[in-house]
Amino acid sequence: MKANAATDVLGAVNSPASDKNSAVEVVKIGGISVRIRPTIKDGTTRFVLDYRVKGQRKLVWRSSMVKARAAAKAAIEKIAEGQGEVLNLKAADAYTYTRARTALVGIEKEIDIVAMEYAEAYRLLKGKASVLEACRFWAKKNDIDLPHVSVADAVKEFKLQCEADGKSKVRRKELQTVMDSFAIAFNDEIQNLEPKMISDYLTGLTVAERTRRNYRNIIGYFNRWLVLRGYLAKGTDLLDGVQKYSARLNGEITTYTADEMRRLIAAADKRILPLIVIGGFAGLRHAEIQRLEWEDIDLAEGFIEVKAHKAKTKTRRIVPIKPNLKAFLLKLEKKSGNVITIKNTSKELGNTAAETADEANGIKALEWKHNALRHTYISARVAECADVSRVADEAGNSPQIIRTNYLKRIRPAAAIEWFGILPPA
Repeated sequence: MKANAATDVLGAVNSPASDKNSAVEVVKIGGISVRIRPTIKDGTTRFVLDYRVKGQRKLVWRSSMVKARAAAKAAIEKIAEGQGEVLNLKAADAYTYTRARTALVGIEKEIDIVAMEYAEAYRLLKGKASVLEACRFWAKKNDIDLPHVSVADAVKEFKLQCEADGKSKVRRKELQTVMDSFAIAFNDEIQNLEPKMISDYLTGLTVAERTRRNYRNIIGYFNRWLVLRGYLAKGTDLLDGVQKYSARLNGEITTYTADEMRRLIAAADKRILPLIVIGGFAGLRHAEIQRLEWEDIDLAEGFIEVKAHKAKTKTRRIVPIKPNLKAFLLKLEKKSGNVITIKNTSKELGNTAAETADEANGIKALEWKHNALRHTYISARVAECADVSRVADEAGNSPQIIRTNYLKRIRPAAAIEWFGILPPA
């Protein structure tokens, strides 16, 4: 029988004259009764609770009728619950127990569970605050009704918001790739997501560590958007404790030889050729070239301006135009507009590599190597000027990343040949 299910002690007292001695009271609840009789000892009136537990008679002394009635109520509840052994407590302990039971009225938890939870909370706080203070702080911070939004619906809204904010097509495609996969993996509501779920998801991806790092960063961006949108409580961090991944490139750094570059140039369509020559002779990232406009290229002064909002690192930088790159761009230059107008550049680059085959002479097609143009430019530029910091500034990376992810040591003669590639006559 729960404490909150019991009736008031006074209301549960049967007629005081239920015994031969009119001073004796009987407290009866649910068919279980406890007799309370007064007695005088050393001139002081005491009240004795008289009842049986597991076939044995129990006598419990209290100093007042009020305390005796409360003790009788607690005894009846314990007898009903089959826990009569607790009634062997001393008077002070029994009174403490009675107060605890009263405090738990309306709470569907037993005293031992409440005590264990309190003890654990107390240990976690390490004396920095009381359990009550911590609870009040949490309640104030989380006193909001979060909407029930599925991950799929939130992802759909997130992508629309990115488009409305004017994110570039390349950036939107990157976000879409990650978030569509995320929505499929989590068929649940946003408020049910936990860091461990995110950690297990990232660990299970069959991708390179750098790609896994990109996924983690985009999920973090999505997390911040969810908080601002009101779909998650303020301060929620879905990446709390989730492993961080390195940007270090694992495996061999791929490059092209001068002869392979000439074959790519010869096979390239004029619409994709600017991406190939700017990537190979200026080292810009593919995404940065796709955002580039002809107004950003100053052939007279000899530099390309990568504006902050077009750069991956969101930092403006100036990249020198090598003489051979200038020769290419003079033939391709337009007054305005985007340098690259093709939407699916990856497909066109793959087609260009395939066109390098010469079956009549037994020459196989080249394989398109991801980031190889940028790797080759950086490697050749360092071989040419022997200044990693300078090249890092031009490439928009740190010297450390240049050394670990991009730089492949090549001979100065190979660098001269690379930057000596000119447009076909």
